[in-house]
Amino acid sequence: PAVDGLRARCLEHVRERRGELLDRLRKLGEGDDAALGLRDVARELVRGEASARATCGAEAHDRWVQEEDWDEEDMLALEEELLRALECEQAAEEVAWFAAVQEEEDRALYEQHLIGGVPCPLCGLGRLERRGNELCCGTCMEMSVPLLDDAASLDDVSEMLGAAEDRHRMAGCAAAAEFRVGERFGASAL
Repeated sequence: PAVDGLRARCLEHVRERRGELLDRLRKLGEGDDAALGLRDVARELVRGEASARATCGAEAHDRWVQEEDWDEEDMLALEEELLRALECEQAAEEVAWFAAVQEEEDRALYEQHLIGGVPCPLCGLGRLERRGNELCCGTCMEMSVPLLDDAASLDDVSEMLGAAEDRHRMAGCAAAAEFRVGERFGASAL
């Protein structure tokens, strides 16, 4: 009965101060410090609500203590319940953050798909273009290599890059293929 009222007030307090409490929890980081911090926040909420009733005057406080059936076990159980509520709030915020990051990455990938052309194997953002006998990226300056075959089209280049990625995977490497420009026999090569 009395604990139910305190529980309701504490949970309402968590809802009202959600942003502030989550900011405090974010500052704690992860690991043991975060777990202790969560427990401290829950304890602070319970003690704060209980002491708020105590500030109504000594006589009223004594009457409240007698009317309310408090014991340490009830207080600890309430702290644990608030701790679980705070952990759920924190987990929900982390899920929302990861979802937002994933959505942004998906949007960027979709936009890259819509651009068309051959993506630059170095930066992944720009598109390859042919400038005379050189293969260049429209975005990054690092991608500039001579084309040894004057008749090679961008489709041919795309197929060669795809074949290089396939050979990389077939060699048993799970990581994405990584390209770089280097010097080979006195000329830039991909």
